[in-house]
Amino acid sequence: MPASLASKRALRLSLIPFLFVSALAARGADSGETLARQGASGAPPCVTCHGTDGRGNAAGGFPSLAGLSADYQAKQLHDFASGKRANPIMAPIAKALSDEQIQAVAEYYAGLDAGSGQTDQQSSDKAAALPGRDWVVNGHWQANQPACVACHGDGARGVGNHFPALAGQHAGYLEAQLKAWQSGQRKNDAGGLMAAVANAMTEQQIKEVAAYLAALPTTGEIPEHARPDPAPRVADALNNYFQPPLLEDLPDNEFGASVRRGADIFRHTSTDAEAGRYVGNSQSCVNCHMNNGRQANAAPMWAAWGQYPAWRGKNQKVNTMAERLQGCFTYSQNAQASEAGQAPAADSQVIVDLMSFMFWQSKSTPTGEALPGRGYPELDKPAQPFSPERGAGLYAEHCALCHGDDGQGTALAKRRYQFPPLWGDQAFNWGAGMHRVNTAAAFIQANMPLGKPGSLSVQQAWDLAAFITSQPRPQDPRFKGDLDATIKDFHGNRAMDYYGKTVNGYHLGAPGTLEQWRKERTTGR
Repeated sequence: MPASLASKRALRLSLIPFLFVSALAARGADSGETLARQGASGAPPCVTCHGTDGRGNAAGGFPSLAGLSADYQAKQLHDFASGKRANPIMAPIAKALSDEQIQAVAEYYAGLDAGSGQTDQQSSDKAAALPGRDWVVNGHWQANQPACVACHGDGARGVGNHFPALAGQHAGYLEAQLKAWQSGQRKNDAGGLMAAVANAMTEQQIKEVAAYLAALPTTGEIPEHARPDPAPRVADALNNYFQPPLLEDLPDNEFGASVRRGADIFRHTSTDAEAGRYVGNSQSCVNCHMNNGRQANAAPMWAAWGQYPAWRGKNQKVNTMAERLQGCFTYSQNAQASEAGQAPAADSQVIVDLMSFMFWQSKSTPTGEALPGRGYPELDKPAQPFSPERGAGLYAEHCALCHGDDGQGTALAKRRYQFPPLWGDQAFNWGAGMHRVNTAAAFIQANMPLGKPGSLSVQQAWDLAAFITSQPRPQDPRFKGDLDATIKDFHGNRAMDYYGKTVNGYHLGAPGTLEQWRKERTTGR
């Protein structure tokens, strides 16, 4: 064979594996679209019900899939296949698909344009007037139910792989799913969170919430009406507790403007243009004071206002409310690591606005009286000594969905978190009240999981608190270089405080411990 022919043949043979691999890659790249448009053995084309654009069929009750998280869609298909989510139409289809096909079709639909929804002013005004709005953006705290946007994100456009976008989804489909959770037909929500929401709703409320969510735009600027108000429009107090003022009570003057700014700072402390300069982590006031500081048994602002001035053992002096708020920045929000390097001044606009917000909330409350619902309810002692080891398992079961397997929260963008970090650089420091086991346990039992407060036993709350508070976090600002002296002066309740103790190889509070944790997170332990 001539050399030129031999070399050409060798070239052709050498190209065969490359062409074969390229063909497989091309097939893999469009296999999701192929499945969606042509189906597979035992699985009809998805477009038959969900449309060629993936936006579903409202009349038929078929949801829009376009733009939903691929992992979320894949989980639903696996749940259909296993029977964890009951659906006579989807079950045989999902069973006919391999794991690879499920992932491919999920990724295909995740990549489709979700559409813009209704964005014109007339449609926006109509949506703003819908009765379901208040539950979606402010919550229904009389039943301990947070706003839909608390989990599903700004504008209800979804957060991560567990909380799907609801904005623009067909109202009939949303209504059907809420009723399915309510009846127990649908059970594949983590921890029964959606079942708790649905069971707190009447049939009329389900219709109203579904209608408002369906009216929200899926892309573009989030309309102002889809953001939380400084206060709800309807009563939100738990039975037998103080009812703070409602939105209609907010004055339209300079004081009212200060209250509005304070409410916004309280909700978005770490990302507020001014207040954020004094925040050295990713914590906001609302993380520990539920319902934007209005909820009884979640350290509400209306119960705190009348208690100051007051003596505080933390700094061994009588504190004004301004000083108390400065302490929140110093400890809970780790101000020493902030851009400003310290808490805001007592006469700063940040403190003034926060005080306006608190003062307005406390309207008509008595001064100097400890009101029911103040702070967190004192928790009974556990039957067994609390255990971080047991707490680790409980954390994985009840907390990791929102706060992450590693306790680092659910991040959205720079310093923005849907759910806050619980330890590490972005958490509250060793001087914050929440670092104490008893304080954390009381908060957890009365307020967590979100939407299901009181569902954990007393023992579980103590064990969870022990696990969370025995993790590395930023230094106590009162530390002056001597760990033993700091323990003696400020951490005397050794039974409830892991500061200075060694847990899982971390000498908690000692210089270098947070750096050790940070390095091991990066490199792997």
